[in-house]
Amino acid sequence: MRDAGTWAVQYECFPVAASLYVDIALPTPVDRLFTYSIPAGMEGRAARGSRATVPFGTRRLTGVIVKVHEQAPASEFAVKDVYRILDDAPVLDETMLGLAQWIAGYYCSPFGEVLRAMTPLTGEVRRSRYFALTEAGRDAVRQLLLGTSDEEPSVRVLRLLESRPLSGGYIEQKVKGAKPVLAALVRKGLVEVEDTDADRDPLRAASARLRVEFQGRTELKLPKAERELLSYLELHPGSHNLAVLEETVKNASAAARSLARRSLVVIRPEAPSMLAAPARAPHELNARQQAAYEAVRGAMEAGRFEAFLLHGVTGSGKTEVYMRLIDAALELGRGRCCWCRRSG
Repeated sequence: MRDAGTWAVQYECFPVAASLYVDIALPTPVDRLFTYSIPAGMEGRAARGSRATVPFGTRRLTGVIVKVHEQAPASEFAVKDVYRILDDAPVLDETMLGLAQWIAGYYCSPFGEVLRAMTPLTGEVRRSRYFALTEAGRDAVRQLLLGTSDEEPSVRVLRLLESRPLSGGYIEQKVKGAKPVLAALVRKGLVEVEDTDADRDPLRAASARLRVEFQGRTELKLPKAERELLSYLELHPGSHNLAVLEETVKNASAAARSLARRSLVVIRPEAPSMLAAPARAPHELNARQQAAYEAVRGAMEAGRFEAFLLHGVTGSGKTEVYMRLIDAALELGRGRCCWCRRSG
């Protein structure tokens, strides 16, 4: 029997990876950042300027990552994990983040609210609310809610959510009177809410906000309106505003959407610059308008940052002064704000 003293035990030390945390600006009226931990597997996607969905109370909110670090917060509460990171690369660069910080400070607005205002136009984004089971909710489903009837709305809602998160509209279609039931389940901590933003289907947008372009022909027999539109687009290469096409080709809007589903035409959102209003006729400024205009333009020409208050009753012509100053800023090459010029 070998003596115990002859045994040699070797220990090999491996470096332990430091936990990764992110500070996120959320669209809440509270002017502060919120710290979350990054779960294993997400470390490579956590970057300043990327969007992330996180738990916030009984909801899930989407915010912007402002800082990535390894310093654990000094808090008595457990740090929650990020639910998911939405972007493979940052959607806001340093210039845009800096501009948002400047706006938040100058206008005394919460940073997260400013960043929310820098997202795409509401008309291009669909906001949805999804419901999902919490761990407590999954435990309740596993226990089959003994002593309750399967016909009870709360039981039916929980079992619907067992497979995957569902939208409130879908749940209400399946369970009559589900709205108050969902609210009660959220209060009990059995269900959590996730607010999501998604791009709208361009085929559902208004004709004036869409452009259509010829893609290819087909041997299939098409309705008359679709044949006429396809022939017109083939004879007139390039993209066309769909609302304008409706003046030339009857039922062009419906035909274009049908052809797009067959991949015979391509439909894209209209660029913002193409939606601009036509040039307006200039108006003569009166003496007081001219004085206000010259005071602001003088500061612009001198490159000074100054604050001006234009005071006047409704209908006195303040907007005309604003429009003239916008034109002047563009003439002077001052199309960007002061912060962007200093940063760039």
